[in-house]
Amino acid sequence: MQFIHWLTGFEETINLIWTITLIAMVTLYAWCNLFPDRLVGPFLPLHNVFKPQTNIDLDYQSIGYALLHTTWVTRITHATVILDALLWFVVFQSWHPSLPYIALGLMAVQSVFIGDKKFGFFFLLMGIATLAGASALIAWLGMAEAALIAKVILMLGGLMRMLGHSAEPIPPLLVNDTDQFTRLSADNVNWKVPLASLIGYAGEFGSGLPNRILPVHVNYLYQTLFRVKPQATLAWPEVERTARKVLTGGYTKLEALERYYRSVTKGK
Repeated sequence: MQFIHWLTGFEETINLIWTITLIAMVTLYAWCNLFPDRLVGPFLPLHNVFKPQTNIDLDYQSIGYALLHTTWVTRITHATVILDALLWFVVFQSWHPSLPYIALGLMAVQSVFIGDKKFGFFFLLMGIATLAGASALIAWLGMAEAALIAKVILMLGGLMRMLGHSAEPIPPLLVNDTDQFTRLSADNVNWKVPLASLIGYAGEFGSGLPNRILPVHVNYLYQTLFRVKPQATLAWPEVERTARKVLTGGYTKLEALERYYRSVTKGK
């Protein structure tokens, strides 16, 4: 409680940084959805995961996640996504009491479009659990205090995940003109790398939203922890095998990623 009281002394600064970060996230979503792939892809790898049509393609999302999170650093830094979903429900409730239930309804719609009933059950269960956790946190701390600490943790989570990606191989098109992953070095670093990091912070901040990476985590957990076989989506071992194949062989090893690569390079 002492820490929260200390934190309230910086509330104005926190809210300013939060507003800037929120605007950056909304701008990023608009950029990914309204601009041609060739103007976004060279700066934000696999930017189409922010599009509604790929957001309901759980296989694509899962393979993309496994492909971009291969080290223990990124796996640990991205393990807070379930907590992030809870904190977003706190923020939603601080904006308006109806928003958490609208978000839960959108999660239900997303699960219907994904088309796997077992996944949908676990995904909605996770949504209800995080909403309940958010309500408990608000009841314990109070709305203003819970919302303030949620904002701080969400922003730090985005920063932590962005920094964690520095341990990963560099995706295609960021430091080369091929479909191959590579390691960053003094020979291939360019001006797009720091710019991509700034853009990546907005993307990682938004990845904590209940509709973004949470479905992938639920997909992984219900298959591996509860040993439930999916009905209409790839089994997780197949997700990992496909990701390894792409990581070593390039985007052309998977038709969906090859189409993405061509859309960014315009067939070059």
